[in-house]
Order: sequence, then structure tokens, then C-alpha cells
Amino acid sequence: MTEKIKNILKNHKYLIGAFLIPFLIMEIIAVLQEVQPFGTQSFLIVDALHQYLPFFADYQEKLQSADSLFYSFHGGLGYNFWGLWAYYLSSPLNLIIIFFPKDMLNMVLSHLLIIKIALCCFTAAFYFYKRRGKEEFSIIVFGMAYGFSSYIVGYSWNIMWLEVMILLPIILYGFDKMMQGKGWRTYCAALFLSLWCNFYMSFMTCLFLVLWFLFYEHSGMKAFFKNGIRFALCSLLSAAMAAIVLVPAYIGIMKTSSAQLEFPEDLWYGTFGNIFSRHFLGTTPLTMSVDDSDINLYCGILTLLMALFYLLSGQIRKSIRIRKLILLAFLFLSFNMPVLGYIWHGFHNQYGIPNRFAFLYIFLLISMAYDGYRVFMENGRGQVWKIYLSFAGLCILSGIAAYTAEKEIEQKAILWTAGIGIVYLLIFGLYQTKILRKKIAAGILCTVFAGEITAMTVTGFIENGTIDVSDYYQDTQDIQTIKETYDKEDENRIDLTSGRMLDESIWHTLNCMTLFGSTAQGSVVDIMDQLGFYTGVNEYLYEGATPFTNNLFSMRYQIYRPYDSRPTAFQPVDTVGNLTVYENPYDTSIGYGMSADVTKNWDYGSLNPFYVQNSLVEQAYGIDDLFDLLQTPQPELNNCRIVSDNGQGEYVIENETAMTDNVTFTIVAEKDEEMYLHFDCGQAENTVIERNGEQIMSGRLNGQILYLGHMEEGEEAKVRIQLEEGTDSTGILRLTLASLDESVMSDVYGEMESQSFKMTKHESSRVEGNITMKEDGIVFFSMPYDEGWKVMVDGKETKVQAVGDAFLGVPVSEGEHEIVLTYRSPGFAAGAVLTGAGFVIFVLITILENRKKKIMKLRKFYHGKYDTLEERKGGTGYEENIC
Repeated sequence: MTEKIKNILKNHKYLIGAFLIPFLIMEIIAVLQEVQPFGTQSFLIVDALHQYLPFFADYQEKLQSADSLFYSFHGGLGYNFWGLWAYYLSSPLNLIIIFFPKDMLNMVLSHLLIIKIALCCFTAAFYFYKRRGKEEFSIIVFGMAYGFSSYIVGYSWNIMWLEVMILLPIILYGFDKMMQGKGWRTYCAALFLSLWCNFYMSFMTCLFLVLWFLFYEHSGMKAFFKNGIRFALCSLLSAAMAAIVLVPAYIGIMKTSSAQLEFPEDLWYGTFGNIFSRHFLGTTPLTMSVDDSDINLYCGILTLLMALFYLLSGQIRKSIRIRKLILLAFLFLSFNMPVLGYIWHGFHNQYGIPNRFAFLYIFLLISMAYDGYRVFMENGRGQVWKIYLSFAGLCILSGIAAYTAEKEIEQKAILWTAGIGIVYLLIFGLYQTKILRKKIAAGILCTVFAGEITAMTVTGFIENGTIDVSDYYQDTQDIQTIKETYDKEDENRIDLTSGRMLDESIWHTLNCMTLFGSTAQGSVVDIMDQLGFYTGVNEYLYEGATPFTNNLFSMRYQIYRPYDSRPTAFQPVDTVGNLTVYENPYDTSIGYGMSADVTKNWDYGSLNPFYVQNSLVEQAYGIDDLFDLLQTPQPELNNCRIVSDNGQGEYVIENETAMTDNVTFTIVAEKDEEMYLHFDCGQAENTVIERNGEQIMSGRLNGQILYLGHMEEGEEAKVRIQLEEGTDSTGILRLTLASLDESVMSDVYGEMESQSFKMTKHESSRVEGNITMKEDGIVFFSMPYDEGWKVMVDGKETKVQAVGDAFLGVPVSEGEHEIVLTYRSPGFAAGAVLTGAGFVIFVLITILENRKKKIMKLRKFYHGKYDTLEERKGGTGYEENIC
């Protein structure tokens, strides 16, 4: 065994180096940036901080406790965990988190990111090795050009994407084998793994594979159709094998806000220069951008040079070069055409992460460059003039880019690109003049190329930055203590009044309301917005609650930090470390009996959340005027003007200069009352709210209900709004005031408490309890409506309804009832059947093929022996030998 290992290390030292060298470089970057355990930093920035880490924390808890993966109450009032798992967490590599404690999760995922990037370099090198047929230093360097491209560096925080980047070269290698009739299993298995690990990015890979097939040089029309059938069947088999992930994921994603088809109307984003200049050395990698024309394309200047040489090379068939060029041009065009970009992104908007499919273009470009490099090294010095011509072409393209770019190109990028281009030209010149031998020239060329890519990777990760784990997670142990003390009763919810990251409550695996994620149901986002909570395209946060919605959603506890200044009607009950726990004065439940009218007559379409809550209370319990709507005062203006006023607190405002008090509302209490306000303004940059001259709230306060506290008659509050500077168009500002009638709230609570759901058992995907209804009606559960819920009322299955198109409703009759709710992710059963069938077919075909090969081998063996005997018995040679 030792000798075998030695032979592997000796024969595949370059492939091993293709993983180890990038891995060591990334670990050095981790040391330089003091990433744990070398400091307190983490690579997990942007949404990796706000979304992915919290989801990993929930996943880790489920794995370590052997909990069901179907559902979780640790976010969003409850969510389809399997659907979210399919989008973010399904990679088998992620299972490593089961072996570590939660306080090491940041470190583990930072170094798992390093491993994944090194694997990107390795699989690309493997592809180039298979193209070349032999191992050499160049496969390491061109593999690094892929794994260290600005795309992977800039978007590395999307840790769930990297498996698709890892598997792309293996898929293409398997595709080539399949087209050549050398086997289909590599392609099928690699595509299956890609679809399993991340269906969204794999969708882009699948689109690319269709184009790759169409542009593949088939030997004829018959081969085209034969290969096409094989390609289609193997692709479908891969999808079937991954169906247990794909089917639930598809059903889940179609419920999100972004699932609606809305093709862009614009024809172009920008110019050739805006895109091509992103190839330049020294360009800062993008981590996010609101501009959909932005892109990460850097993958080495030698890559551009050798790709141009590839197009000039006479040693490669012209038809192949033309096909690759057309495919490359189509991908480049897709970066600049909104409609094509929309299709590539799975018929979704890009939402701050533009051109996610650029990894396909980059790999195609590098593969062309590697083929060009291989041809050059095989054909010697006579090809150098084509290198000079390629360099001239690169200069022309760069000049056109500089001339046509609408955005200013970084000066350092132009200088560094020109400088490294000249260095490469000098190396080729020294090789042409025979000062350098081929191996030495190749070694120097690849070493300089590796240095260029490494320098860009180091500076790229420095530009990306890191997060300080101690800044964001310092309260983890204290909140764990609070959870163990106050989150025992699963029917109650607990949330942070303000999280350091958006999904922090999920990180702490609290039974909470907050959810920011791409699988958030669009209908729930909409209704939470109507009820007065802060929402985004795929998020709803615990910001904007009232006493009624706190009871409705069973919010029993709030956790305050020392700097939290927002008023609350909850009462302080405990202090843990620097945290204060506040308790709802009312008992709460996750379910309440209501009148059936709530499913028919609740008017939740209003832009006024106080009206929406009043309507819900009226339809559910026949009680009017929970909130009294108050007259909105006229605002004071500073460097802006009102274009129109509807007299009900809605204004169209035009602004050019940002001031801290562009718009100021002065609110005076007419009597002792609990005061609330709600305002929407797309132009709002910052908002400050003061009471009696003292600031009580500031920051992003736009879009949710704000509690001003108990104000006495004559007491004053001011709302100062800063508008965006230089706004060319007008915007709408809408402000609504209301006071809570506490006597009505007491009546509402009495009705809710008398018909509350009494939980007797709670698991992540099973809830049991009892309720006593005063009359025939519906039990409103503060959980998102989902077809995955199966409900048994007194042992009989009952069809659930959607209350407000968003919440789970169970129709029940008057009297006492036992209700059992069980959950299984929609599509899981169908997906499991397809996955099982897919694997059975894969194994059966493999067995039949192996048996066929054995039979053919035996036939060949015996046929060969038989032919030899015949020849010897009847042939002249045999007779002559006898004589």
C-alpha cells in the first residue's frame, strides 16, 4: 500500500499540487487577514453573515439533535426547512459542521470556503490534464486562473454556489467522454451532484450545456441526433436522481416574491467597455452591486493573450475555433442584454449580485486559452509572431474598451494590465531569439502567470474585507442562556428588537418571526407589509409590532441590548449579561379561534396598516376601532417642496439637497394615549424621532409601524426625515398616525384568550393541542400557509385554508376539539420516488453494461482461440510443420 501511495504521489504530483498550492495560498491569506483560528476575523461577509451562517446554525442544531429536516420554527413564524436546505445547505461537504460546536461554526465555514476554492482550482486542472493527456506545471496555473478568478474571489461569500463551480469542469470532461462514446456515467454523476448541491446555479450550467452541445462538432447529422438522445436521457436521469432536492425546491421557490415572470423592458445595460475592462489586472472584485451591468471577469492577462492566439492557431480546426468564438460572444452579449441576463438567472431579477453566470464564460475563455498554450508549446518558436499579433489585438480591444466605457476605468488597472502584458511579450521574445529554451520559457511564463493571479487573489480578498466575529457574536452565550430559560414553551415566540445581522434570531435558533432569505414566501412578505412590519423583496423582520400583532403572533419575549432605545409596552423581567429580557403582559398562543368571516371579509389590501389590523379584529371578533386614526399634521419643509397633497397624510415631494430635516412632522398628543405612527418614503435616507427633545429612535425607520410610547396630553414628538440628495424625480411620502384604545385591546385580548389553542405537544414538524370554540369558525395559526401541513381535527383529516392568503387556517365547529398538525415538505414524496427510480435505473444500466463488456471480452477471448486452432488445423503452415 505504501508503494502504491508513493507511485500516486509521483505520477500525479501536479494534480496534487493543483489542490495543495491554492489551498496553501488561501491559508496564507487567512493568516494575513487574521481569520479564525489565526485571529477573530471571518471570510463570511455580506449575505453569508446575514443569512447563510444563521441557516447553518439551524441546520447544525437539527443534525446534532437528529431533528426533522422538514420544518423549523426558528425563523419567519415557521418555514419549510427542506426547501431552504435545498437552496442553501444541501452540499454533502456541509455535513462536516456536525462535528463542531456552534462557537466554531464561523471558523469551520471560513476554512471550508478555502477548501472549496482549492477544489475549483483542482477540478479545472484535472480537466486540462485530460485535455492535454499529461501532467505539467501549466495545468496548475490555468486551474488557478479559474479558481482564483475575480468571479470566485468576489462572490466567494456565496458559499453554497462553489460546488457548482467545482463540478463544472468534471461535467464538461464527462460530456466529452460521452460524446466520444467512452462512457456516460461521469457526466451523469457529476451533473447529479451539481443539481443536488445547488439547483439555482446548476440551472445556469444546464443552459450552458445545451449551448455546449449545439456548438459541439459532431461527426455528422446522424451523430448529432444520436448524441442528442444520449445527452438528453443522461441529463434527465441526473435530474431524476436529484429530484428529492429539485422538486421541493422548485415548489418552494415558486411561492417567493421573485417567482413572477416580469421580463425587463430595457434593451441594453451599458457598453462594451464597461464589460471588457473588467478583465483588466487590478480591477476591484465586486461583492455586490445594484448595477446589473457590473461584472467580475478577471482570470489573467495571459488568459486573454492565449485565447486570442487560440483563435489564430492553424493547428486547431477552424470550425471548432469559430464555434467557440460564437459561444463566447453570445455569453458576452448576455452580460449586456437584460432579457438574456434575466433568462440566465432562472427568470429572476439579479437583486444586487449581477451576472452570476459569468463563471461559465470564464471557464470557456480559460479552456480556449489553455488549448492555445498547448498548441504553442507543441509547435515551437515559429508561432511567436501570432503571439505578437494576439498582443496587438488585445491592445486594440483594450483601447476600444477605454474609449467606449461609460464608467471610469481604474488607472491602476490600465497600467498593471499594460505592464504585465509587456512582461509576457518579453518572455515570448526571449524564447523566439533562443535565449530561453522551451522548458525554461514555459516555466518562467507559468510562474509569472501564477504570481499575477496570486497577487490579484490576495488583493481581492483584502478588498473584500472580513467581519470581526467578536463584534457580531459576542452575545451568543448570553442569548443561549435566555433561550434555555424563556424559550422552553414552544408555543411562545422570542425575538431580538434589533439584530446585529438580519437573521440573528435564527442564528440563536430562537422561535422567532424574523426571516431574510430567498425562500421566504411572497404571500407572507406581502401580508406582513400590510400589517405594518418592515419587509423587503424576500424578508420580513420583527420591526413594526403592536400589542395586537404581538399577541396574534405569540410574541412573548423581547431581547433588548443596552443601545436599544425604542419604547416597548413589554415589561422587563430579567437581565443576562448586557441583555434585558422583556415579557408581554398578555398570555399568548400560536393559534386562536376566530369567526369564519375573517377568511371572506378581512380587508388586508389597504396601505394603512392600522386599518388592516382594525379590519382583522372586526372580522375575527366583531370588535371595532382598536386603533383610532388621527389627523396627520402638515410637515415643515427644508430645501424641498410638496408637489401634491391628498389631505390624508400622503404627499408627493420633490427634493434636490439632502438635509437632516428635509421634512419635519410635529405630533402633539390631544389626550393621554398610546401613540403609533407609520410612514413610507422611498426617498428617505435617515429618520430621527424625538420626544420632548430627546432622541428615541433613528436610522432606517421607513416602512414599519413605530411605537412612540404613552404620550400625555400636550406632549410633543418630532419626526425628522432626511431625503436623498439629487433626486431627479418626485417621490411619495405617506405618514399615518393612530392611537391604541387600551379598553378595546383588553376586550380583544379577552376574546383571543378564551379561544386560544392550548398546546400539548410540539416538535419541529408536529404540533398537538386543544381548543374550545364559542361557535363554528376557524382556528387561525400564526404559521405560514403551506400545502405541506396535514391537519387532523378529532382524528379526522381536515382541509386547511389560507387566511389573508398567507396564514394557516383550520375550519372547526363549535365546542372542544383536539387538533394535530403534521408537516412534510411539498414535493418531497414525489421527489423521493423519482430519486429512487433514478438511482435504480443508473445502477441497472451500469450492471447491464458491465455484464455486456464481460460477455464481449469472453467472446473475443474464445473467438481468438478458435480462429487460431482453425488456422493451425487447415493452414499450410501447420501441415508443413508436421512434415
